[in-house]
Amino acid sequence: MTMYLWIDLETTGLDPDNDRIIEVGWALTDHHELVEDFQAVLITPDKIAWELMQQDLFVQTMHTENDLIKDMEYFGTILVEDAEDQILELLDQHELGKPILAGSSVHFDRSFIRNWMPRLDRRLSHRHMDVSALRMFFDSVGYHSVGEKTRPTTHRALEDTQDSYNLYVKYAQLMQELTPLKTDDLDA
Repeated sequence: MTMYLWIDLETTGLDPDNDRIIEVGWALTDHHELVEDFQAVLITPDKIAWELMQQDLFVQTMHTENDLIKDMEYFGTILVEDAEDQILELLDQHELGKPILAGSSVHFDRSFIRNWMPRLDRRLSHRHMDVSALRMFFDSVGYHSVGEKTRPTTHRALEDTQDSYNLYVKYAQLMQELTPLKTDDLDA
């Protein structure tokens, strides 16, 4: 059984060594069947995280327009270690060894996970399911309409995780339509 841990991180910038995680969204699937529903948590920003968001006008504008900063001020937040614990408990609950990290441009998220969630990093497979790579492939062979977004990217962890997963499901359905499996293929 191949399990995918779908993750999207919102961060204070692009540098995993210096920037901070400020929101985490995740879900668990068995290929394209949802096993655990989508969840997201806001991470308590330390002083450095606030300073980083203030220094980078692009990040500050993006996270102001999408209400992430406002939500961080008014709703409960948790430490990044607590978010990591929640995800690890989910993996333990399903007795998963090494799920495949999935999402869009998931190498970016993996670099932050490696630095800021090392226990989770050790639990993940070395493989990735990168939906942005699938999108590039399908676009390059003329299937642009399949990857068209139904809404703009929100840069919020929950919605972006859902969007990546939904696009993956669309691509899986397209492949099934294009190349239906024969029963003798299942026996091989």
